Amino acid sequence: MAGLRAVDDPARVHAVVVGVERYPRHADWDLPGAVDDALRFYKWLRKGGVPEGNIQLLLAPDETSRASLDALAGAGELTWRQTWGRDALMDAFTQGLDGRTGDLLYLYWGSHGVLGQGDRRLLLCPDASPNDKRCIDTANLLEYLQRDDLAGFTQQVLLFDACATFLEHHNQPTGPAVADFPTVRRHPVGQFALCAAAAGQVAENDPALRSGVFSHAVLDWLETHAADLHPDLAALLTHVRAATPATQTPVSIDIRTLDGSRERLVWPGVRLPASTSRSRLALALHDALGDGDLRARCLEHLAAQYPAAHLDSCPSDEQLAHVLLTVERAMAALVEVVHGRDRPAADRLLSLGRVHGVPGLLSPLEYTALREALSRAPQLPPTARVIAAVRATLPFERAWLPPDAQAGHDSSVTQLMACVEHFETHTGGQSAAHPGRQLVPAVIRFTERLATLIPSARAELHEWAEQVARRLNVDAGGLAERRADALAWLDTLGPGAGRARVVAQLDAAPPDSTTADGDERYTCVMWLDTGAGGLAQAAEQSTGSLTPRDVVRRIKRTVSLLRSVTEETPVVEILLQPDAVQLPVDSWNGADDGDELPILLGVEWATALRCAPLASADREEQRQEGIKSRWAGRHNDTVVFLDDEHAQGYAGYGALMADVGAARAVVRAGPDGRARLVQAALRLGYPVVLWDRRAPGQVRHAHFEPLQPEKAVDGLPWRVRDYRAQACVYPAAHPVCPAVLLEAADRPLPPVLSLTGLSDHSDLPAPSDPEEASPR
Repeated sequence: MAGLRAVDDPARVHAVVVGVERYPRHADWDLPGAVDDALRFYKWLRKGGVPEGNIQLLLAPDETSRASLDALAGAGELTWRQTWGRDALMDAFTQGLDGRTGDLLYLYWGSHGVLGQGDRRLLLCPDASPNDKRCIDTANLLEYLQRDDLAGFTQQVLLFDACATFLEHHNQPTGPAVADFPTVRRHPVGQFALCAAAAGQVAENDPALRSGVFSHAVLDWLETHAADLHPDLAALLTHVRAATPATQTPVSIDIRTLDGSRERLVWPGVRLPASTSRSRLALALHDALGDGDLRARCLEHLAAQYPAAHLDSCPSDEQLAHVLLTVERAMAALVEVVHGRDRPAADRLLSLGRVHGVPGLLSPLEYTALREALSRAPQLPPTARVIAAVRATLPFERAWLPPDAQAGHDSSVTQLMACVEHFETHTGGQSAAHPGRQLVPAVIRFTERLATLIPSARAELHEWAEQVARRLNVDAGGLAERRADALAWLDTLGPGAGRARVVAQLDAAPPDSTTADGDERYTCVMWLDTGAGGLAQAAEQSTGSLTPRDVVRRIKRTVSLLRSVTEETPVVEILLQPDAVQLPVDSWNGADDGDELPILLGVEWATALRCAPLASADREEQRQEGIKSRWAGRHNDTVVFLDDEHAQGYAGYGALMADVGAARAVVRAGPDGRARLVQAALRLGYPVVLWDRRAPGQVRHAHFEPLQPEKAVDGLPWRVRDYRAQACVYPAAHPVCPAVLLEAADRPLPPVLSLTGLSDHSDLPAPSDPEEASPR
């Protein structure tokens, strides 16, 4: 690789330095340390003699960084611009470089990034959000910086510390919102760009250092070896690749190399020459299969799966690499053996397989097992639902349809396997939360949706997905989230599709049914829904009054009964009278006084409150219409917040009615107005109402952020359950006492029943232990 021509005068060096640390529209994307990295690059430039006026320092800081920046600016040590929008970043190039002259242009950019269609590297701007991914295309930026109206800048060095994860693995309904730079006339420019990660990879961030792993390696080398602003680019690339983890491969882009020779482009997604790929993989195989027994087992397994490959008993690493690169599913078959003995070696092989595009994500055994599981299903879903599953798996791939797709007809195993083969090409990037772990590939997300559509094969498909996920080292939490997403997606297909649930219909027992110490007692009717949408009365019912402890025990037995049928943990819905939704049922404990562990209803199971019909038929009809209307828009992340001032006059009513699309009401008011606002949201048909049952006063703006009320409605009970569990571990760090009312328009409530003389209409088995069928 050619090097930079020396620039004698640092005043002829200019730079644009970008650090996006905070994403105000989506706090989960905040990137601590991005500003520190940008400042470190700025200081390297300044120490090399670049005038402050030659550097545009554009930052989106968090509060910690802002305090440091303000102190430095106040001391006259730097000048920076707070930048919260994509337009301001683009202006740095479309206007900020106008009138400047120089020999060398540096660009440093630290932010989140994704890989769009066509291997487009997209940089997420600070005003991006999941539903509005405002971004800049790096290829488009590189092209724009070749504009012929810039005086000089024929040498350009660009450093991008951003992920290149596949866009579909963010599992969101909208694609990128890319803003293009103006089309310009171009002139010959030497550009060297260095990107932190190859296609599909995460650019890791070290929270202890508050620095990107890539940026830290780059800056360490620049500060040590390039104080004169004249780095040896080949040496820089060699150092950075050696200093980053095996799961992250920095990639260089060299356009019209800097010595003036012909244009050359090396870009992620364009395969390296076969000999280079084979050599790199052969070296990895040499390291991974050093154990003779492991190597023998791998060769035996490959020979059994691929007799036509004609592998002899002692193939060289180069010969084996050639097979893995050319024979479909061979790499997956190899990893099938390796991962049980050497997980890090298996991960290195998987990473190389993604980089070099080895054919086939599933092994032959996994592929055959999936086909057989689908073949055994007594009935496959209609093609229309398969098409819905395809489009939900990769929302932006609207054009692709299964072969022979005919809406209204039953699908075939052949058609489903064609979908599987299509999705195998989307192998998945790396988890930022769990470095080294792969995100859930599209093929597993698709089969998870198939599992919801084929109840008879659900358990087998779930087991298959878990086995494949273990081989691929997919994060277990990510698989659980995708499984929950699949169940939530099933709800969108219409009534009768959803998660298994237990409905406990509670009413206060007559006043003379209190305990000796005055505690209230309750009547309880139990209902079951296997996920098919209909309610069946549970085998276990009570004609007498129960203590809260008895109620929890009955729910526990009914949940266990339903799990034995559906093999999944149901959500528990507590049906209460409208004036009883403040009842703290989620804190009820079903354990005996002498038990070592409690059985807290809201910690054991995802628990949501439901409201029984209102006494006024007209008002109840209006409420149901509101629920149906707002339920249709539950994917909208708009939240209506209700504070103390809303409890006065008609303010709460007005706030709730002002946004007809909002499906969430979060009550932050104190105890004086809280119950009134909860009731108002309930009666106006809000599907989700969230409040803190014990807050002594109005809570601060960020009080409910740990529960993420703006995220998926269906996942809220599980997020609340997880929070309550964490509160048991460290109460001081989890001060919220959340109560969540979740009304679902397409999940019916049971009819009003008399609690005496009940008969069993359920086709589910009764509890086996006679003593378990009676309240204690």
